[in-house]
Formats: sequence, structure tokens, C-alpha cells
Amino acid sequence: MKMFDAIYKCRLCGEEFVECSTSGEKSNRSFVMKIMCRAVEQKEPEEIMEPTLYACHPCKDGSFGVADFQGMRLEGKTG
Repeated sequence: MKMFDAIYKCRLCGEEFVECSTSGEKSNRSFVMKIMCRAVEQKEPEEIMEPTLYACHPCKDGSFGVADFQGMRLEGKTG
């Protein structure tokens, strides 16, 4: 079963990473769209595991960066 991955990108080191995922079932597509709409409108998350606009990222060199929510990518697709 395909998944939607919440993709973040670190401002400091540029690394993209997955913070959380949801199934790609038809019933969850509307949930993914709701998440995207809330992110665009910069509203607070309502659901557990709903991505936030920003995340802390531990960079490989030991630094800590701020990561921005990029969107929900269908598993197996590349940016």
C-alpha cells in the first residue's frame, strides 16, 4: 500500500526528511488535503501526528536547524 510522507527540508543543511506518514488509501486522501489546506492557511494542527509548519532538525555535523514543511509526497515519488 502506498503512503503519503510529510516532507520537511532543513534551512541550515538542506536535508529533506520524512517526519510522519499516512496511508494512501482513498479515505485518507481527503485527510491529506485537509492537512495541506491547514498548512497553507498557517493554522495550528488539529490531529495527532498532523505535521506542523516547522520542525527542529539535528544536522549531521551536530548543528540544529529549522526545517520547513514542504508537503505530502506520495511514497516512491521524488521531488
